[in-house]
Amino acid sequence: MPPHLLPTKPPLKSNLTTPISISRYTGYDPSQAWQQPAPDLAGWSTPQNTDLGPIEPPTYAHPDIICHVGATPGKAHVTVAAGDTVTLKWSSWPESHHGPVIDYLARCDNGDCTTVDKSHLRFRKIAEAGLLDGGANPPGYWAADKLREENASRRVTIPRCLAPGSYVLRHEIIALHGAFEQGKAQNYPQCVNLRVTGGGGGGGGVGMLEGGVAGMALYRDADPGILVGIYNELPGYVVPGPKIWSCGGGDGGGMGTGSGMNGTGSGSGMSTGGNNTAAGGNGMSTNGNSMWTTRRRRMKRSG
Repeated sequence: MPPHLLPTKPPLKSNLTTPISISRYTGYDPSQAWQQPAPDLAGWSTPQNTDLGPIEPPTYAHPDIICHVGATPGKAHVTVAAGDTVTLKWSSWPESHHGPVIDYLARCDNGDCTTVDKSHLRFRKIAEAGLLDGGANPPGYWAADKLREENASRRVTIPRCLAPGSYVLRHEIIALHGAFEQGKAQNYPQCVNLRVTGGGGGGGGVGMLEGGVAGMALYRDADPGILVGIYNELPGYVVPGPKIWSCGGGDGGGMGTGSGMNGTGSGSGMSTGGNNTAAGGNGMSTNGNSMWTTRRRRMKRSG
């Protein structure tokens, strides 16, 4: 079963660090391809996804790498304040699928992500985590392992200086269990539309998320973080993709620190501001205030 959001459940206040209510949002479910009329969701749909597998390096130059196979924009936005922390939640993640977890934002220049041409989106990385511990004890402890242990969840902070506007949040896990062979890394990207309030903007383009990288140019199949044998001893690991975008030289959003050459993001605890959120194909809560859950995409075994 491909990743999609599970049916809305009662609030789980145990997930909060502050005594505030939770609003939950449902994301794309493959069964909705036959639902008429289809629900308006913030999560991007993948109605053409029939193989239920990952995106692999031979198709990195294809638009499918952006938000997964045949992904079409979500028909809604979820409002979140700049500086809020969101939780992206998968229904599960397999123990064998070690690898990095990466989060990007792309601004929708027309203010409406529901009609955006995904090939025109330019992404900035706001968070990353890779090899967290144990490079000398293969395969080590990875961000995907941490996600699996933490209720299949990932927290990421929306940069506090981010200018108000509409954005696509691209959340991705890269499974590296077969990446010792070129072309065998497995990317699992998901996208969701956000409408960001508050934040910086300001003069000099601060917070405007200018520039960025097209989704089809984020990775190459021979990048050190893509072509890597994780069952060999690793002195370090370089998370693939561009550098983390920051607020005028300050922190970007992010999670955790890695070992060796792994990147670092800003802290990711729950915040108290904001009221709702969404998540791209994986489940999400903002500031510990909103919850969105998805089932994971069926994992493709190597070999």
